[in-house]
Amino acid sequence: MTATPNDSAVADSQVGDRSTRWRFEPRIGTSRWWQVASIFLALLAAFAVSSLLIASAGANVLEALQAMGRGAFGSWSAAAETLVQSTPLIFTGLAVTVAFRGRIWNIGAEGQFWAGAMAAHWVATNVTGLPAPIIIAVTIIAAFAAGMIWGGIAGLLKARYGASEIIVTVMLNFIILFTLSFLLSDAWQDPTSHFYQTAATPEASNFPRLLAKGRLHLGFALALVVAALVYVLLWMTTLGYEIRALGINPVAARYKGINVATTTILILAISGGIAALAGAGELAGLHHRLRLDISTGYGFTGIIIAMLGRLHPAGVLLAAIFFGALVNGALGMQISTGVPVALVQAIQGITLLFLLTADVLARYRLTRVRPDG
Repeated sequence: MTATPNDSAVADSQVGDRSTRWRFEPRIGTSRWWQVASIFLALLAAFAVSSLLIASAGANVLEALQAMGRGAFGSWSAAAETLVQSTPLIFTGLAVTVAFRGRIWNIGAEGQFWAGAMAAHWVATNVTGLPAPIIIAVTIIAAFAAGMIWGGIAGLLKARYGASEIIVTVMLNFIILFTLSFLLSDAWQDPTSHFYQTAATPEASNFPRLLAKGRLHLGFALALVVAALVYVLLWMTTLGYEIRALGINPVAARYKGINVATTTILILAISGGIAALAGAGELAGLHHRLRLDISTGYGFTGIIIAMLGRLHPAGVLLAAIFFGALVNGALGMQISTGVPVALVQAIQGITLLFLLTADVLARYRLTRVRPDG
């Protein structure tokens, strides 16, 4: 996403002489070459720091990195598992992209994820006696509807009462998580288990596998379809134009006749529906029962994925697959070389930190502001 002159400065600081100020200002017309170069430099820096950490743990750096590559893409099964890891991140990244394009800060994708998972579980356990394709279709529709409702609540409160969507969506995360915790310890708990989890869902409601071996399921294909639909929505529809106009300048959008309140509600409802599909996919595609650990923070990671993808569906796909490769490859590295789990997580965090820093530097530059007179 190319910065515009309307973007505000990121930071001001005084350095050295009190009369000299330094400011981050948007780059005008950032070249593709600089954007690609910044990503390459970020990966190079992350590689250097990660190598030092691996060496400090007593592991062979070359062997560890080779094991990471094999773990991510070393075989068809490894590549398929990388796509499995990336699937929920594609959904949550797309959900955040829709919201952030309209400058609506949806921090509630995690809660919307759980809304979709809970709706999928309800359908799986209550809609029976129908052909599997119909049950799966109802599961997807119900999950999307649940996410729309959960996101739409935040949109309605912002549009009607001016409530901060950041605060509301964060609070909704807690509300749905505590509600789920209660249900898993009471009404929905598997009577044959001492764990806080539901009974396994009927097989007819499970997403089919896309490959004969491995865990790659229908959710990945659905994620690709949703990515294409998000592109069409944002760049080929009137609503998409209104979303992008609202993101550029809400005041100008209002003067052009755009109903800002309605658009705000629709943005958060659509964003919530997309995030909810991630929850449905994890439940129906992988775990087949509700537990509190089926999400490892996919909603929050989706914010990073959206930013790395420059708020574009194609970029989100690439960023999600990259992160899936990072997660799956790190697991392979841990198994092959014995690198501690904490170090693996540190390498993932360092890589994302450098990539996000590169994104800022690609869109902004540090300039000196001379004093007047």
